[in-house]
Amino acid sequence: RPYTPTTLADTLGHFDLVVKIYPQGKMSQIFDKLTIGKTLKFRGPMGRFKYEPNMKAFFGMVAGGTGITPMFQVIKAILENPRDKTKLSLIFGNITEDDILLKSELDGFQRTHPDRLEIFYILD
Repeated sequence: RPYTPTTLADTLGHFDLVVKIYPQGKMSQIFDKLTIGKTLKFRGPMGRFKYEPNMKAFFGMVAGGTGITPMFQVIKAILENPRDKTKLSLIFGNITEDDILLKSELDGFQRTHPDRLEIFYILD
């Protein structure tokens, strides 16, 4: 099952994943039961999108649920690069407010970069 790391590509020694735990989810149940010291094998990357700083003046993004992780990775790469001036807009749909993954991180980016990032949360 593909997962998108939320750490940047230049992070060495580890990577972070966002995994939503579903009661019937095959992989999420495995992740939920992992204990310290257990290991998993990974492969990748599998994506085809290659971002270059300032390749666009503006990026519009639409995501729903766990589909936020690839968008988050791009948002983080853009906003944490002081040479990148790209502006971003994200429409992020979820069923309930409790379902919004990475909300505190996204809100933090919006607070620190109000002139470059706007976020629209849409609830069902």
